[in-house]
Amino acid sequence: MRILEKGPGWSVECVCTGKGNGGAGCGSKLLVEKGDLYQTSHSDYGGGTDYFVTFCCPVCGVETDAEGTPFHGYDLQRRSRNQD
Repeated sequence: MRILEKGPGWSVECVCTGKGNGGAGCGSKLLVEKGDLYQTSHSDYGGGTDYFVTFCCPVCGVETDAEGTPFHGYDLQRRSRNQD
């Protein structure tokens, strides 16, 4: 059997909390889709880098790290700065 066209894409309800990015989220409940997600990262002094799956709230502009997605931060594109 082959898949000719996959059904509706992936989405999940998330709350804007600012988690992983200093907090201060507005608490808006959002339907986040794969296209809303992008990579953020943190490097330590030892040269190690951790990658995160992140979305930006359209209400307040705060970034929140999304948990429980089937995606990995290192597989996503970085957000370009002109997307604001």
